[in-house]
Amino acid sequence: MKKLLIFLLTALLTGTGVCFAQKKKAESYQDYKGRSSQNSITQLLRDAESAKRNNPAQALNFVQEALGMSLAQGDALNEARCYLLIGEINEQINEWSLALENYNKAYQRLAVRYASSPEYARTLRGLGNTYLKMANYDQALSYFRQTLELRLSNSEKAERQLDISEVYYQKGDYPQALAAVEEIKVNQKVADDVLLGKIQNQKAKIYARTNELDKANTLYQSSQLNMRAAGNAAPAKEEEALKSTKEEISEALRGQKRYDEDITLRNQSIDYNLESKNLGEASKDKIQLSKSLAAKGETNEAIQQLKEAATLADSVSSPKEQAAAYLNMATLYEKNGRPSDALKAYQKYSEAVTQTEQQSEINQQQKAELIRKQKEIETLTNEVVLGQREEQTLLQRQQLIIYGLLAIIAIILITSYFIYKNAQASKRANQLLALKSLRGQMNPHFIFNALNSVNQFISQNDERSANKYLSGFSKLMRLVLENSQEDFISLQKEEEIISLYVKLEHYRFRDKFDYHISIDESLNKEAIQLPPMLIQPYIENAVWHGLRYKEDKGKLDLSFERHNGSMLISITDDGIGRKRSAQLKTDNQKKHNSTGLKNIQERLHILNTVYQTNYTVSIEDLPAGNGTRVTISIPVPQTTSA
Repeated sequence: MKKLLIFLLTALLTGTGVCFAQKKKAESYQDYKGRSSQNSITQLLRDAESAKRNNPAQALNFVQEALGMSLAQGDALNEARCYLLIGEINEQINEWSLALENYNKAYQRLAVRYASSPEYARTLRGLGNTYLKMANYDQALSYFRQTLELRLSNSEKAERQLDISEVYYQKGDYPQALAAVEEIKVNQKVADDVLLGKIQNQKAKIYARTNELDKANTLYQSSQLNMRAAGNAAPAKEEEALKSTKEEISEALRGQKRYDEDITLRNQSIDYNLESKNLGEASKDKIQLSKSLAAKGETNEAIQQLKEAATLADSVSSPKEQAAAYLNMATLYEKNGRPSDALKAYQKYSEAVTQTEQQSEINQQQKAELIRKQKEIETLTNEVVLGQREEQTLLQRQQLIIYGLLAIIAIILITSYFIYKNAQASKRANQLLALKSLRGQMNPHFIFNALNSVNQFISQNDERSANKYLSGFSKLMRLVLENSQEDFISLQKEEEIISLYVKLEHYRFRDKFDYHISIDESLNKEAIQLPPMLIQPYIENAVWHGLRYKEDKGKLDLSFERHNGSMLISITDDGIGRKRSAQLKTDNQKKHNSTGLKNIQERLHILNTVYQTNYTVSIEDLPAGNGTRVTISIPVPQTTSA
């Protein structure tokens, strides 16, 4: 058994060592897991949020760090925040398929446990906008409407209604687009200028498409005033929306040959853009303004506007706008019979196109770098997830080894327990057999002494005494034999046996002693159990080796008393004492007495072992050798009162 346990312990340590050795393979996962206590994921995400518009590459670096740590910690919320930020960066660079992929990852992590979070609302909005850009109008509507089911502020609900209107607008369903805007309930006195401007701008855009240009222009002007009243509060996205509406109205005005109105619209926009130092947009306005001037026949003024547009575009390093200005300029020169000027304009156009291509290439490289960075994040994510799974697999294997070994140990312990129990049962059976054997040894001795008494009466020709003695003896023998197979008998039965036995001994030695038996009334005779033939040998010793050799008449006292949870049985005689009795004994008597006492000691030892009790016997000589007292202590139950 000892060798087997040593083997199992060695196997357990070996299996654990192997698992920990293999665990080193998940380096990326462990690296991020170790760093999670040193850095704040929340702070990294804040930094990424701040950098995503002006420095998306740096924002992705922050997201990469935060995502690795979130995966290592099993932090689903922050993991979703990371994917949400990546999706917004993808949307910013018009990578709609990548945006959709990352918004979906965020959605999967938020939909179940974090559906009431602000991130969930942003994710739904991102999914709706991405599907709108991909012309999947039904899906876009579905996600925008899901957002409306969330607990939103009034302004947030208005924003989502504007999104729904935009879906219908791009779908070409202008009545539905207008109806969605009309559903917005806004208190004009408390609403912010930006929101009012956005609502008016959306309506203006719809009216432009339905050729209700007066309404469109009025709402556009009002929207512009509200947006400009907000100052820096108007987001760049809303400025783009205004520009889009302006182009819609301008195109419709030119389509209806309302050139003067278009010129007024463009001049207002140019003044505003020059005032706000938005020179790139002012350049675009001048290019579009030149088209209306040319349509009216004001060619020289149109060319002058194009020159100014080219100058403005050059000042802000916008070769694309320069190219547009020079191309329109060359076309006008050519139409007006100025080929040399047209050629110069075409040359400048060519140079601007080259610069535009170079800038476009740089932009493409930057975009490619951002996509490459995202692929790197995706690869890293896969490595972290793989490391996480590998660790889980290794831990599962380790647990399997441990549980397997524990199961083996448990089987061994259970088997050992049953073996031990069987051994104990066998030992108990042997002890009970030995106890029965020892009890059996008492009966022949008792019968032998009784027959000697009968023989004595017969030898004295005292037939009447012999018959009387035999009658009592037969009754006693019946009681002894009835109880000889029992391990325990009640105090009541023991009293009956002892009383009959002492009566017979007194009948034989009536001129040698008198006796008295007393039993404490508080003892429950039926409840108290004690081994049979335990008291009789000590009474026999008192009579045969103490009292019968006394010259005058002696006395035998037998008492049963309660004492501290036990029953004390006292057998007291005033005979000649153990010392003088030993002097008078023959060798055969000494041998028999020694065997009888040893028999009782062995019985008590077995009883105490088998039944977990505490039977004790003490023998003491009374003062001046005037007799002997034997005290037997027998444990009794607490509820033994009569």
